[in-house]
Amino acid sequence: MIDELDRKILNMLIADGRQSNRVITRKLAEEGTRISERGLGKRIARLERQRIITGYTAMVDMKKVEMGVSRLVIVKLSSPKNFVERLEDMKQYLKDAPFCDFSARSDGGFDWIELKFFNNTEQANKEADLYRTWFGDIIEDYRSYDLDVYKFGWQLFQENDFNNFIQSMQRKSEEKPMIKVGQ
Repeated sequence: MIDELDRKILNMLIADGRQSNRVITRKLAEEGTRISERGLGKRIARLERQRIITGYTAMVDMKKVEMGVSRLVIVKLSSPKNFVERLEDMKQYLKDAPFCDFSARSDGGFDWIELKFFNNTEQANKEADLYRTWFGDIIEDYRSYDLDVYKFGWQLFQENDFNNFIQSMQRKSEEKPMIKVGQ
């Protein structure tokens, strides 16, 4: 289990995994949490040993490296006789594909969600055509949407964090005057 301090440390590392322990201890102190650099190092080492921290990565501005097409793909699957084998083929394809950043099975109207990044639209469309050709036997419905990404990343939060955010947004909305339609 992790505690509130672990959660704060993890969020700081999620935001910037290259921060030094000195910077993190200073930020924590500014929030009212005091911990030594050595104590912080021990906590991070424990989180790594427990495989809560599984690695560190860089966040890249995809447009600046000419990966300007972000595509969300949702798929509804059919069930042919060899479905299990073909699904494993599809999973392996998505796991190996260098352009697929996120792939997950989902509940609801669609069975699979993918987030893919491409250099250009031609490349994205070529992959979509090939994907539907290779896995068309298990695809009942395929939809794709090019995205204009405003935020990419995530944080750990608890119920209290969620409630505080929602309440602050409600207060802000109550402070703003309502604009009537037609004005």
